[in-house]
Amino acid sequence: MNNWQKWAIAALLIVLLTTTAFAAGFGVGRYVVPPYLYPTQRTAEKQQEQLRIFWEAWQIIEDKFYSEEPLDFKSMAYGAIRGMVSSLGDPHTVFLTAEQANVFHEDLEGEFGGIGVTVNMTEEGYLQVVKLIPGAPAEKTSLKPGDIILEVDGKSIQGLDMAQAISLIRGPKGTQVRLLIKHPEGETEEITITRAIVEIPTVESRMLDHNIAYLRLWEFNARATALVRESLKELLGKNPSGLVLDLRGNPGGYLHIVVQIASEFIPEGTVLIERNSNGQETRHSVSGLGIATQIPLAVLVDKGSASAAEILAGAIQDHKRGVLIGERTFGKGSVQITERLSDQSALQVTIQRWYTPANRAIEGQGLTPDIEVGITAEDWQAQRDPQLERAIAYLLSQAP
Repeated sequence: MNNWQKWAIAALLIVLLTTTAFAAGFGVGRYVVPPYLYPTQRTAEKQQEQLRIFWEAWQIIEDKFYSEEPLDFKSMAYGAIRGMVSSLGDPHTVFLTAEQANVFHEDLEGEFGGIGVTVNMTEEGYLQVVKLIPGAPAEKTSLKPGDIILEVDGKSIQGLDMAQAISLIRGPKGTQVRLLIKHPEGETEEITITRAIVEIPTVESRMLDHNIAYLRLWEFNARATALVRESLKELLGKNPSGLVLDLRGNPGGYLHIVVQIASEFIPEGTVLIERNSNGQETRHSVSGLGIATQIPLAVLVDKGSASAAEILAGAIQDHKRGVLIGERTFGKGSVQITERLSDQSALQVTIQRWYTPANRAIEGQGLTPDIEVGITAEDWQAQRDPQLERAIAYLLSQAP
């Protein structure tokens, strides 16, 4: 390997030690250049010392490892980065290939190519279907919420992180993907789905019986603020007696978007508190310009409600603006920034943790609903929604 290649790999590796940023969704940072371009010799010497053992091991492999094919230095560098990330013990700090990074960017922009499901990772390391996106290819198959995805195109996904597993399901429009799934009843089935461009609905709204308004937010993406406000105006124009805000299966999104949306429901005060590893904190407050700050409110949550969804639900709960109904939430209370590397791969790095207005930690704990209601496999089969039914009953009990 020549010196240029070594410095390129060094730049890729050192970035883990030196990247800085602020706030999820709109953070800034810097990429790392080889040590000889750093402003001080002391900094260069420190970084060279930090990587000394790595380079010793690298040189031994390059000089002595038996291989009938040339070594793939890029794969070796990627493996080293994944090993460093794994050593941090943070499930939210991950390395993404260029393709995987593009997938997450497409999610936050509200449109992507795939089959049209939202998923969580199970404790056993498989993907579990949380929701089917209306009108997407998956909705036309036997796939349903609660199903476990075991294999993609004959390859087990166990042991992969969520980004890697999802990237196997994604693909160009018109191509097919074969899934081995396990239904909640225990039966396994292999299904083939033709991929399509899937537009995430972001918001779903309608009037329910008993003059109750219903607003579902699928994701805190770039379009969410405007769509939520537009839907609220339409619903409130019908003078409903109460509002159900459905955050089930919502995986989160941009931080500044959740603060904007929380402002629609909470009249004043803090939405969340952010703290970095030095104890420095930032408080994010509502704008005071919301249009749904008085209507009786019930918020639906489940184990698929994560990150930004937990910020909103926790703020509503702490301000006693409404009640949470459903199941304990996912428990992701940390802020990530995604930094692109020179080859368009990326690091998604945890830079802060956030807390509810009452200073409650969410990371690894989640939110406990005020009214706990589960959904069974039998409920899924019968297309019953006891959580929504309980929310309606609660709002009716609040009517004057």
